[in-house]
Amino acid sequence: MDLQEAIRMLSNPDECERIYAAEDIGLAGQGEGADPLFQRVVEEPSQAVREAIFLALAQIPDNAVIKRAAELLCNDDPGIRNQALELLQSRGGAVVPELRRLLSADDHDLRKFAVDVLSRIETPEIEELLEIALGDSDLNVVITALENVRHCHTQALRQAVLERALCGEHPMLVLAAMETLCRIGDAECYRRIRERFPTLERTPLLYLRPALKLVGRNGENADLLELQNFVTACDPSLQGAVLDALRNLLARVGAAGIPDVWWKDLRARLPETTSLAERYQMLLLLGHFGHCDQAFEMLIACLRSPIKVDRLGAIEALSRTGFEDARPVLCSCLRLERDPEVRQALEDVLRVNGQ
Repeated sequence: MDLQEAIRMLSNPDECERIYAAEDIGLAGQGEGADPLFQRVVEEPSQAVREAIFLALAQIPDNAVIKRAAELLCNDDPGIRNQALELLQSRGGAVVPELRRLLSADDHDLRKFAVDVLSRIETPEIEELLEIALGDSDLNVVITALENVRHCHTQALRQAVLERALCGEHPMLVLAAMETLCRIGDAECYRRIRERFPTLERTPLLYLRPALKLVGRNGENADLLELQNFVTACDPSLQGAVLDALRNLLARVGAAGIPDVWWKDLRARLPETTSLAERYQMLLLLGHFGHCDQAFEMLIACLRSPIKVDRLGAIEALSRTGFEDARPVLCSCLRLERDPEVRQALEDVLRVNGQ
């Protein structure tokens, strides 16, 4: 049918006819069809027809679609709002001027919706617009912006996030900012955060997980002792996060110069550790000390452990240190191993290392 006939059929009592009409308008791809679709969607009772209308609007390249879609963000129906968001996101960088306008709107919900759209498009202006959102007066707008900072190429954006972590007036805002710094923070950010929270022991529980991530990402040798002490003193629910921080820190700074007592304490605690995830992490940590005979021998012994996660952890740890000395034992284990996942891990490590 021609465009005008399709527009008339949008009000047909038959649901299927309305769907066909929307599809035909979309196929026509003319700007003239956008306004009737927007008028119809706000009064359309059928979800199927609404979806057909939004699919049709996505096929119309006219920039007027962007402005009209932005107006639907104020609609009372959450389904319409969500589909309007998806429509805006589908336009990519073309929506930037409209997002810039929305970020200065009086309605804080509109400003948050703008950030939601911004988070799902790729545009050179994204960091500039996120920085604007980080300066918003509404808590939810700022937290949404923080959650959507995926990468950072400008010092201004990093500084804006850091300021929220250091001076945020709400605990959830500080938490979101610290989580963001785990992704984009640098050594200076870490130094400033440690100035605010000098010790892990005195860091509020709410902030400990991101604080531990930051230690793992940016800490130095001097932080290893604090982590070692904290793993025995912290709440049991945090031990996995502490071990993860230790592993990440050791991967960056290396194990050279760390006293033997450090890994011996780790080895002594392994038998009494019941959490499978923590056992795995502890074995990976021991892998950094594979140059020490006793640590190496323990990893070899774990290859024959009845506990599956011990075998997996030992395989991964030995793949990173002392591999050549462990190769004959790994080959022997492969011949005897019956568990498919462990066999796959053995085959992978032997293949990668040239077996």
